[in-house]
Amino acid sequence: MRPLLILILTAFILGMAEVGRPSNITDLQYGCCPDPDSFGRVCIHYYDQCQNDTDCSDYGPRYRCCLVAGCGKECIEL
Repeated sequence: MRPLLILILTAFILGMAEVGRPSNITDLQYGCCPDPDSFGRVCIHYYDQCQNDTDCSDYGPRYRCCLVAGCGKECIEL
């Protein structure tokens, strides 16, 4: 009974850590794009600078094609 309780509590704690984490910081650690709304920008028109990560390779190896909410896809350094 006790090992089952420990297993359930561990799963609960790990689940809470997953839900409560800031997505943009954690995503940057893994080389993924942050949340599109996390940039906090307002754009006049929608424009895609890139379509995929290879379009950003001229900027450097750490650049990814990321969606910026309301603005379009841009090459972002991660």
